[in-house]
Amino acid sequence: MNKKKRNVIDKAHELFIEKGYHATSIQDILNHSGISKGSFYNYFISKGELFKAVYNLILDNMKMERDKLLIGEDITDKDIFIEQVHFMIEHNRKNKLNQLIEDVLVSNEPELIKFIKQGRYLYLKWIYERFLNIFPNNQAKYMIDCAVLYSGMMEHILNTSNVLHGTIPLRQIAAYCLERVMTILDDISRKDIQLFVPEDINQLLPKSDYHDFFNNEFSMATLNVKKVIEKKFEAKNPKSATYINLLYFIQEELMNNKEDPREFLIESALTTLKTVSEINNTNEFNRYEQMLAKMNFYPIII
Repeated sequence: MNKKKRNVIDKAHELFIEKGYHATSIQDILNHSGISKGSFYNYFISKGELFKAVYNLILDNMKMERDKLLIGEDITDKDIFIEQVHFMIEHNRKNKLNQLIEDVLVSNEPELIKFIKQGRYLYLKWIYERFLNIFPNNQAKYMIDCAVLYSGMMEHILNTSNVLHGTIPLRQIAAYCLERVMTILDDISRKDIQLFVPEDINQLLPKSDYHDFFNNEFSMATLNVKKVIEKKFEAKNPKSATYINLLYFIQEELMNNKEDPREFLIESALTTLKTVSEINNTNEFNRYEQMLAKMNFYPIII
């Protein structure tokens, strides 16, 4: 994204927060960002499209920082999930995202309202996928129900807490809701009660492609290779740290440079890992390599 277009998005964000989406005119945006009307329409076909750009930029920045919290961590760790949820709430509050959403939802712009609703389904889908990471595979079919329950509890408890001047710490709310879901999960698993089926999530949003970095399969494949390295090499062995750092490098490169990852560096790191027989000759590494191949990354042939 060029600097002028990014400046228009940032300035529009400021105005949408200060005046509201409806009260902000295109002329206000032109004056505040210092560009001509012609330049504006080169970037955006309407104020609504500009709002989408503001919204997407907020979410993209949030996703990048949220996913960083997983680097080097166990994807099944419930505390990491709570920390991610806490970060998302703080990030959205800082950027006044709920204020922007509320202003749009009362509008008569069906396309924008649909866009906002899809964003909410993205959040639900993320919770669902993280629950698949966290909870046992034999409970996977209940995860959509649990994701709906968790997101609903979080929304209403946060709203109530805000009315009461936000006296409850955010981490406490995130942990409380997760504990309640765990209790419900035990009950519905025992009674085999299920409202939604896994296929339902696909009707809300299309599946992410492999460049949506933290899809479940690649995340789990990375974690499994890390466990292999820890098992094959003693903790004090410098090779262990080297190989794990290569895994982390590939993670960070894919995540921080989603649109333009440095292919040569990723493939060079993969080549190094592939030369280690203790790693290469395992089912876990073969699966990991298959996942990278689907994302068009392959070892360098020397």
